[in-house]
Amino acid sequence: MQLRRKLYSIWVILVMVILFFVLIIPLILCIPFQRTHFLALRLNIVWAWCFFRLAFIPTKREWRFELDRKQQYILCANHFSYLDIPSLGLFPKPFKFVGKSQLSKIPLFGIMYNNLHITVNRSSYKSRAISLRKARRAIENGFNLGFFPEGGIRVKEFPNLVNFQDGAFRLAAENNLPVVPITLVDNYTILFDDELLNMKRRTCRIVYHEPIKAKNASEEEIKKLKSTVHRVIQDELTTCHYNVSAKKETVV
Repeated sequence: MQLRRKLYSIWVILVMVILFFVLIIPLILCIPFQRTHFLALRLNIVWAWCFFRLAFIPTKREWRFELDRKQQYILCANHFSYLDIPSLGLFPKPFKFVGKSQLSKIPLFGIMYNNLHITVNRSSYKSRAISLRKARRAIENGFNLGFFPEGGIRVKEFPNLVNFQDGAFRLAAENNLPVVPITLVDNYTILFDDELLNMKRRTCRIVYHEPIKAKNASEEEIKKLKSTVHRVIQDELTTCHYNVSAKKETVV
């Protein structure tokens, strides 16, 4: 079993590397012009779909609202696994990802990531302020935004979320945009963040919850929006985790 998991994990890594080299040049070529950023972000969706199919990871997406193709959204998902990044990429509308600046140090990938998406060093007030300005500009230019509002993989006890950062919800309230809570149900059971060679082949389930809007841009409404999105994602995680645990106990 362990050997099979290692071989499967190596295959998944190989798929990731191959897709990276196939798409990195077109993505970098899209950098100079804002109009071609939309094309590049659509290529990211293609990348995510190809990854899951070639990696033989089944996906199951549950929609709890009807997607409006003309509406801008801010996406907020839980973050327990490195598999969360391609999972979020399956969202059918292109979006700019707002994520940690450390990824921009990866050769080639960093060029694309730093220029097409929005990087932030959360330990630096200056970096956070610059990233917030870039995010506001991206919204003005018609882009959707994607966040892991926990600020990285910071969970201490699965499947419990840590507190969310304010950024995504402040942007949503200020720009009157709906937040789509996204629950990535199983990724931490497929690929635990420090067990890269111990991947399990299970279904990746994604739940797209009803969008939530703040009434205004007051601090009270921002806190309420953040709390509501946190609760929606956590309730789904808790329910799914409880159901799985109950099934295991029944089998025993």
